[in-house]
Amino acid sequence: MKTFIITTSLLLLCASLIQAQDIKKAQPDSIIKIIPFGEGRYSDFLYTIGGKLQTREDVLIRLMRYAPSAPEVSKAKTNLKWTYVSFAGAAIAGTAAVIEYSHNNKLAGATTGIVNGQAAFIYQHHSLTSAYIFTGAATALLTSAFINLIQAGKHGKRALKLYNQQYE
Repeated sequence: MKTFIITTSLLLLCASLIQAQDIKKAQPDSIIKIIPFGEGRYSDFLYTIGGKLQTREDVLIRLMRYAPSAPEVSKAKTNLKWTYVSFAGAAIAGTAAVIEYSHNNKLAGATTGIVNGQAAFIYQHHSLTSAYIFTGAATALLTSAFINLIQAGKHGKRALKLYNQQYE
């Protein structure tokens, strides 16, 4: 009976040592890889999972299904929406600044007349304050758009990193 217990305990010890030596390998077929292609104006990215090309939408669906990366994808989408809103606001404010400047500049109300017996141009005094305000708003919105665009990229990279960490 004593040898049976010793043999059983030795076999259990060997089995536990073998189990401890088992290394879990990453599943390279599930890691999302980004491959840049093209040059200059015609550059873009390809997405591969397991060496097979995937569409951007398929990768986005995978990222949204994985719980830790889903909030990052959501934040990236929100930042992209605000980027578009900021760019549109900057374009509108810039257009308004140009219109205000063109209507209120020195030459907008110039008329001819006689001053001290001489023919001369008479310039009316206009305020450019509204043009300056619109220019400031356009600059602020443009800065906001670039900041949101950078933040969207950071959140997208973080979502991809979180997704790929589960397989490392």
